[in-house]
Amino acid sequence: MFIGWLKFADVSELVNISEEVGWLLDGYHVKLMMMHAPHLCYGAYDDGKLIGAIMAIVFEKSVMIKYFMVRPTHQKQGIGRRLFETLFGVLENDYKRLYLHANPAMVKFFENYGFSAKMEVGRFLNVGKVPPFNFTNAHAKELDGNNFEAIIAQIDKETFGENRMEFLLDEMERTSSLKLSLQNGFQHSSIVNARSVYLGPWQVRKGYEDEAEKMMRGVLYFRGLKKVVADIPLGVKDVVTLYEKYHFQNKQRFIHMARGEEMNVRFENIYAFSL
Repeated sequence: MFIGWLKFADVSELVNISEEVGWLLDGYHVKLMMMHAPHLCYGAYDDGKLIGAIMAIVFEKSVMIKYFMVRPTHQKQGIGRRLFETLFGVLENDYKRLYLHANPAMVKFFENYGFSAKMEVGRFLNVGKVPPFNFTNAHAKELDGNNFEAIIAQIDKETFGENRMEFLLDEMERTSSLKLSLQNGFQHSSIVNARSVYLGPWQVRKGYEDEAEKMMRGVLYFRGLKKVVADIPLGVKDVVTLYEKYHFQNKQRFIHMARGEEMNVRFENIYAFSL
């Protein structure tokens, strides 16, 4: 077994591994991470076959770790630890803020490397069963995304305390992207596979819950009966209440964990995390 940098040719196998471990993975997103930070995307190989991976993306002041997974047939053999320590060894001295979404069973593992839990995250799912609501062409025009880039630049920086625009804008430029915005918030959704639409990133300033509800109606109207998936902060009551009102159900749970300098993330602005 050896660890090396991931290649674009590995994407289909990464999708297979994600399905085996029950992790939602989007090939477009993976390729984008390889383009932005190829030196932070590692794979574990056994006789040339990909058996695990870990990836990261660098923002202005922080690093987000993603897609840490090992094929079930190769788990509990120390492969995951080797993958993580390979990436962590590159990051720990050069970057002061690291964060990730952990499977609850992995919390103690990450605590051993200085990470601490900040917020519970729920994966909410809607399969087309929504309450009746009014949505007109006038509502659609209101959400048409004027000044989208200016709005996302301002609100995302308020939420995360740093400039994340370069990666986020690339993330939201795919053929299936749906971008909605109002004065105090923005929303993005995209098709990630034949079955699912991923809702996120989605941020609205606290106190403008009416704008958030308009966007919720918009995405459900435009996406029709597609299965809509979103990862949301469970500690923010207004956010959870909105999803429950539109018949989303919490199907999985993760833990938002961080290491290093305090980021002071405004979770109250987050209606859905990025994939």
